[in-house]
Amino acid sequence: MKSAENTTDMKKLHIILILALLMLVSGNAQAQGRKKIRIMYRKARHLVEKIEANPNAETLYLFRNGLDSLPEEIGQLKHLKKLVVSSNRLTYIPPIIGELTELEKISLKHNNIKSLPKEIGQLKNLRQLELDYNSLDSLPKELCELENLEYLSITHNALHHLPDNIGALKSLEFLYIGTNLLRELPVSLSQLTELKELNVAGSGGLLVIPNMINCQMLERIYIDNTTLFDASFNPRSIPNLKIYINER
Repeated sequence: MKSAENTTDMKKLHIILILALLMLVSGNAQAQGRKKIRIMYRKARHLVEKIEANPNAETLYLFRNGLDSLPEEIGQLKHLKKLVVSSNRLTYIPPIIGELTELEKISLKHNNIKSLPKEIGQLKNLRQLELDYNSLDSLPKELCELENLEYLSITHNALHHLPDNIGALKSLEFLYIGTNLLRELPVSLSQLTELKELNVAGSGGLLVIPNMINCQMLERIYIDNTTLFDASFNPRSIPNLKIYINER
């Protein structure tokens, strides 16, 4: 009787071990499928092949590869969370980027991008967007639909104005828009109640910061020595706010 019970127990143990092994193999396969795609210089011509071979990748790293454009195949990376295409020669971003709805971070610094597609507003999970050192002279209003965006940096571009509805970025904590050609700041800037840092230094000319009294989380504002504050706003009304002046 005991022998029969032992045999049954051994069979159960054997089944458990097989299931555990299958789960381990499956987990490893999934982890490998979600690995980073890293394209090195001079191998950018293999980008489409890499994308098609790694449809579950979560990171696409294309730093300094001399890329003039992103292929339409990038839309196949439905699980992509991080896209880094800094220091290339991009002049535009394809609208298909709007299909990468799991994206949390995009870095497009040091390119020659002149405009953003309105589809960027579809990236509802995006938390960080870096667009420094490009040729942007305006931003699509759809950008302000990124309700989870926490970090937006667009320094060293050619922006003349910001979207009027920028105050819709309710989660924004860091906004860097210095070294542009800004002539004015939208009043809706005062609706960014989670904002901690604002940088408008390097814009040149006479720039007026609106009444930010509702932005009680503000800790740092970077301005030029020609920047003014709206007459109705006393910066001292925000307890932890420090102002840093660029004396250029």
